[in-house]
Amino acid sequence: MSRNTKEFESFGVRYRIRQMAAYDAFRFVMMDEQPDPIEVLQVAAAEVKVDGCWVALDAAEPINAYVRDTKGILQPRTVLSGLISVISDFNWGFLKDRKQAKVPSYLRSDSQVRGVDGVSPIMSAIMAADKANLRELQEFYSLHDAFQIFDVLFSDQLNKAQASYDAAQAMKAKR
Repeated sequence: MSRNTKEFESFGVRYRIRQMAAYDAFRFVMMDEQPDPIEVLQVAAAEVKVDGCWVALDAAEPINAYVRDTKGILQPRTVLSGLISVISDFNWGFLKDRKQAKVPSYLRSDSQVRGVDGVSPIMSAIMAADKANLRELQEFYSLHDAFQIFDVLFSDQLNKAQASYDAAQAMKAKR
């Protein structure tokens, strides 16, 4: 598990992006409004190949200069939107096809779950289980990695809850 890099060509321009760290990607996923494109490009470490060298797309100037359609058919804003879409799909596109484990109704309760402001419940669960620390989620693990870790934790907890429930039912039956 680690953050991957992706190279691709779009409208005659070669780009390179890196998967965002889980912590940053989760922040973008949870935003109510559209994120600033410059911030998305910065966090994704987006680069464009110019004359054989990689140039960071971390400010308005290089974005305005290099994010374009080399044939001049599409407006730069449209190309930028497409680039943001590739970054989004690369970082959290897996969420649209993700299947969540179902918790049987007999294992659910109405108890209130307490969270920490500014930290997602998934990140909190991973840190509380000592499977990753905040620094690792901010630097090393991708969002996909974090969800895989969470799914393993969740499955383990669900199996333990089911075993406990089954044991309690067996004890009741023996009475």
